[in-house]
Amino acid sequence: MKEKFFDRLRTLPPTGSGFHTALMSCVNYGILAGLSEHQIFALIKVSIPSGGARKVQDREISDAIKKAAADIPTYTGNRRTEYVAPPPKPISNGQATRQRMIESSAISDEADHWDISPVRIDWEPAEDTLHFFERMYHPDDLIFIGDRYEAGVIGKTIRTAKDWIEYFRHDGQSAPHICINPLSGELAPTKSGDNMTYRGDLCVKTFKYCLVEFDDLTREDQIRFWTSPAAQKLPIACLVDSGGKSIHAWLRLSGVRSMDDWVKKIKSKLYNQFLIPLGVDAACSNPARLSRLPGHLRDGKYQRILWMNTPVEGR
Repeated sequence: MKEKFFDRLRTLPPTGSGFHTALMSCVNYGILAGLSEHQIFALIKVSIPSGGARKVQDREISDAIKKAAADIPTYTGNRRTEYVAPPPKPISNGQATRQRMIESSAISDEADHWDISPVRIDWEPAEDTLHFFERMYHPDDLIFIGDRYEAGVIGKTIRTAKDWIEYFRHDGQSAPHICINPLSGELAPTKSGDNMTYRGDLCVKTFKYCLVEFDDLTREDQIRFWTSPAAQKLPIACLVDSGGKSIHAWLRLSGVRSMDDWVKKIKSKLYNQFLIPLGVDAACSNPARLSRLPGHLRDGKYQRILWMNTPVEGR
């Protein structure tokens, strides 16, 4: 991370040529590298190129450092950090709020996004599935993997996380989708009530995650959104490249123990009052939602983990 900081330091443009955006990017990397505020200030002060449209005041540098220090979580030696998410407040002007979040991020490049992942993703995309299961689920969690309309079959498309890990370690065939939450293993009515299923909303046993996806943002703007200071305060467990145009965000939940809790706390408040006004796909607001499975090859491109903040299960 220090290398990134000094790289940004060497390429600071003069004022009038995007200086403030470059300053924020530089400061962010300085904080992430563990440098003191005094060190960052001193290094930036002597690195500002001459000939700009205006003089850079000390306060501008100090304010940028203070903002970064307040907004960016502190990373520990093993690159983990715990996020405490304040209850999201209802949003009245979601499009304007979203745009401000996008513009507040200093990161739009995928490599930089990868570089700030609390869990160091230093394995090949083909290995994502194993790491994903080890970090996102308890070994006994029952998880569905399959095609979008494939039935849930115990022992086939629905297995424990431990069994899936063994399956993939022995070159088991992957599938495009995964149900985000662990299942009970018991039949329950489908949404229409016409049939019974093992993988519907009423089959969810543990409400660990909810899914967030944008359909109307460019890839660069999705990266900017999820690396914005405001988004980084959300309890993001993982960001997954869908293998297409989307980034799927998995948010970690707590205090959701039943379908009634989900409706009251997640669907009615988190989605309807906060996420959907921001432009999130409203169809993602059910607990048995399917996401793209990391490690699956989709049309020649891997669905893969971009960013992760979840230790090995047992947390």
